[in-house]
Amino acid sequence: DGLKPVQRRILYAMNELSLTHTSKFKKSARTIGDVLGKFHPHGDTACYEAMVMLAQDFSYNHPFVEGQGNWGTQDDPKSFAAMRYTESRLTKFSDLFLDEINMGTIKWAPNFDGTLNEPKTLPSKVPNILINGSSGIAVGMSTDIPSHNLQEIINAVIAFLDSNKLSVKDLRKIIKGPDFPTSGEIMLGESELDEIYNHGTGNIKVRATYTVHGKEIIIESIPYQANTTKIIEQIQEQIHLKKNVFLDSVMDASDQDHPVRIIIKIKGRTYGSDEIMSHLFFTTDLEKSMRVNLNMIGLDGKPQVKNLLQILSEWIKYRLTTIKNKLTWELDKINQRIHILDAYIIVYNNLDKIISMIRNEDDPKK
Repeated sequence: DGLKPVQRRILYAMNELSLTHTSKFKKSARTIGDVLGKFHPHGDTACYEAMVMLAQDFSYNHPFVEGQGNWGTQDDPKSFAAMRYTESRLTKFSDLFLDEINMGTIKWAPNFDGTLNEPKTLPSKVPNILINGSSGIAVGMSTDIPSHNLQEIINAVIAFLDSNKLSVKDLRKIIKGPDFPTSGEIMLGESELDEIYNHGTGNIKVRATYTVHGKEIIIESIPYQANTTKIIEQIQEQIHLKKNVFLDSVMDASDQDHPVRIIIKIKGRTYGSDEIMSHLFFTTDLEKSMRVNLNMIGLDGKPQVKNLLQILSEWIKYRLTTIKNKLTWELDKINQRIHILDAYIIVYNNLDKIISMIRNEDDPKK
């Protein structure tokens, strides 16, 4: 399902509290209390931080949690309010992971004190590992999976189901490359991206996008996990130290409608905007290099670096198992109901006999 244990536990606990996308918001402290008390015996700050990330639309392509209050900004993701102030509920996207949970689809395991059961995985309907990505450090290994476009991934799965003789090259015609929630432009050739998707490791360069209006360059998106304040400080330092004589000033014009809007004013006519920007890409965080390491725990429970084909085929296997489990569960319910209906037929065919038995026998049940 592409989730870490703490994320899975947060979603499951919120589902148990009936915090769906149609219900009222509840204090985040209530959710975190449940998660810590029932499933995740660790620090509350770490757990709440994991929950905040699930709610940030600049951290995830499709957030799992919808928040009210201050949940941090793209400029300062750690500036969120304490959990006693914020309120939360699940998003509609989370339904894809939770609405089949009680249909016998998944395996359960006892929680840390053996009093409750918790899901080992969630029955996810989409390959979340690619859609929202994941990054983290474990013991002796780490993972860096970039996020991708939902539509491209679903189309790739459909193509894979239509013909299982596809290669990574065929899938690459549908999946163009990573798709980060903060936009930006990927500066890599097709062959380099092919290399990453074939071997599961590599580096991706992400660059800010901009438009030019007269003597102003307006930056409209910055690389994933880059920081507006830091970028502005880097440019101001260049102006102040006179390392950059063709810039006049830099200003942050970000607001609610434009989370990223940096206005750079040019002076003089010596250099064009493209030359100035290529200098800034080289010297500031307007261009960032990101590691890709498609390392994940597979169906066999072992970590492995996988290529695009392996990831999709394993996910399809996982999804098929989920669907089979669900159908078996439905069949059992139908069989139980048929058993009762069979008995009713016997009763209706022998009504008079049965009524006289009930009236006259000392032990009619027998």
